[in-house]
Amino acid sequence: MLNNIINFANYWWFRYLMVTELYVVEKWERVTIHVIFMVLFCVFWYFNYSVLLSVTGNIFGFGYTPIADILPAVSHGAGVKVT
Repeated sequence: MLNNIINFANYWWFRYLMVTELYVVEKWERVTIHVIFMVLFCVFWYFNYSVLLSVTGNIFGFGYTPIADILPAVSHGAGVKVT
């Protein structure tokens, strides 16, 4: 069963490399591209979570609770100076 899962993952990884044409670049270039994509994904996720979720919650009246309200140890605006 584990062999089937590994074969399935290898098949889809191979398809991903073929579709994105990353099979033609060197390994260090492939790793660099994956790191850049992961950083971009994390930045977009953070923006969606912090900005878009609160905006849509205010527009549509959802009960959005910021994570800072859930964690009392986190002070509001810590390290942020607004002038």
